[in-house]
Amino acid sequence: MRMRTRLKVVAGPLDVTPLVDVIFLLLIFFMISSSLVFWPGTRVETRLELPTARTNSMTAADKLIITITRSDLLFFNDNLVHWGDFERQLRQLVHDRKVLSRKRLGDRPDGAGQSRAPVVVLRADRRISYGKIVEVMSLARSLGLDVYLATEPETDGGPAASEQPGTLR
Repeated sequence: MRMRTRLKVVAGPLDVTPLVDVIFLLLIFFMISSSLVFWPGTRVETRLELPTARTNSMTAADKLIITITRSDLLFFNDNLVHWGDFERQLRQLVHDRKVLSRKRLGDRPDGAGQSRAPVVVLRADRRISYGKIVEVMSLARSLGLDVYLATEPETDGGPAASEQPGTLR
């Protein structure tokens, strides 16, 4: 038994409007989804608000960057570190760099050719307790490291508008 279909073949130009619509929707979807960061587990605030300063100069020395977020998370050179492991990792890194420096420059009895110790740049949200900042600074200084606090450069009109006394957030 032969069945008849109602399907007709249409000849002529192809209507590309629906195809263009789908392409634009896919483009928008991928642009939005690529800028999102997905954190496993609970949502954590990682944005920093650094305090302002008049000078913003840094030396070109070897830097170790320590970041403390508003959520009390600790990042050491862009790697999330638990507070309990931080001291061990910092001591190990300083020890490894000293050994590498001795091998590279050689041990000289006159002390010439000694490399400069790495510099610690501490980036802490301004809402972090002063005790946490002092704890990190004292640990770094006990290892013979110089500590610098990272700040935002001051704007031309003084502190930002949200920093003016009497303004609400």
